[in-house]
Amino acid sequence: MYRPLLPLLALPLALAACGEGGVVDANLKSTLRQSLVASCTATAQGQIPEGVSVDVSKICECAADKVIADHSVQDLIANPPTPSEALDKVKACVSEIGPVSIAPPAE
Repeated sequence: MYRPLLPLLALPLALAACGEGGVVDANLKSTLRQSLVASCTATAQGQIPEGVSVDVSKICECAADKVIADHSVQDLIANPPTPSEALDKVKACVSEIGPVSIAPPAE
């Protein structure tokens, strides 16, 4: 689910050693968030059944924010989120954002 993170993990350790909370961290978090959202959105697109309406972008953005909020940049680089952890965040966001709309069956 998060294969696009792999190139980010190749960043030099020197960047991770710059310390928590600086400009480098902000840029890395932004890049990680974009990657998480893109990966989540791409994965979800092919898995939503016909007739189900859900704002995939909103849910993926929420899940990415939750993953990033739970970890430091150094932790995210050293230990990227597992698919299980990511799915837990997606489920939490679906619950928070509201119900999924299901279209009535075609007659």
